[in-house]
Amino acid sequence: MWSPRHGGVTRTLLLAVTPTLPLAAGCFVDVPPALSGGASTEGDDPSEGTGTSTTTATTGDVHDDTDESSKGCPTTAPPGKWYLDQDGDDWGVEPAQIACDKPPGTSAERGDCDDKDPERFPGSLEVCDGEDDDCDEIVDEFSPVNHECHGCALAERDGAPHWFCKVDAIDWVAARAACSALGWTVDLLSIHGEADDLWARAQVEALYEGGDPMGTFWIGLRRADPHWTGCEADPAQWEWSDGSPVDYSAWSMGQPDSASCDPLCEPVDALDETCPRENCGQMFYMLGGWNDRACFSPGVGYACRAAPPP
Repeated sequence: MWSPRHGGVTRTLLLAVTPTLPLAAGCFVDVPPALSGGASTEGDDPSEGTGTSTTTATTGDVHDDTDESSKGCPTTAPPGKWYLDQDGDDWGVEPAQIACDKPPGTSAERGDCDDKDPERFPGSLEVCDGEDDDCDEIVDEFSPVNHECHGCALAERDGAPHWFCKVDAIDWVAARAACSALGWTVDLLSIHGEADDLWARAQVEALYEGGDPMGTFWIGLRRADPHWTGCEADPAQWEWSDGSPVDYSAWSMGQPDSASCDPLCEPVDALDETCPRENCGQMFYMLGGWNDRACFSPGVGYACRAAPPP
């Protein structure tokens, strides 16, 4: 599933034209109209001709952009920003340097997340290597060459990466931590419509190749904090772990039921087995529907979803 600003530059050009000093070529950002002096070339009074004129003389030192010896920027274009590109992948990193022409070892594109690895840059294909190959701050997500990774089936829906992971035993808290490790925008799966619900079930059923008709996997359902210690079986008390509201409901018949809840006992945390609360949610991937369950219960799988791109 995750700019330097240019300040104005003012330059004052001081010209002192003398017949004994040659003009030095240079790179000027703002090239003024060519200036011609009125000094005599026949040895007349040197004080004459020291004034400037905006009239271009046919024999004066006229700036010519077509001159191959000219190193100046074109009069119609400002100098460029060039970013250090050590690995030669055409993506660079800060700091930038300003130059008329592209300096060696630089790129006009900024955003490389590892300037020492030519295989990692924005737009690179993600592979199962534990690295953020495409520089989107997400690790090991779906790509045309990456359909599974570390026991997880990978998919993409509406631009958002998804992971459907099969494990021997994992509780809800550990499952959420596994999702978060993939990227800061990744959380347990939230579902906001029937089409999303059916699609997610199909992904998990394919992962398990059928399997247990009562098989379940963890999703991002959780009882909201103000109701964490209560025993009410109220669907309105639930939310998604990514903070989004439960605006679509697919609870199984009679769920949530907050079973085995002792109202006189207050749990210390989500994994307090001495005071169970069915405060976390799972999905039946074959039968369909959601069920509330104690967060420390060992589930056999989980689903993650990254936030879709803006």
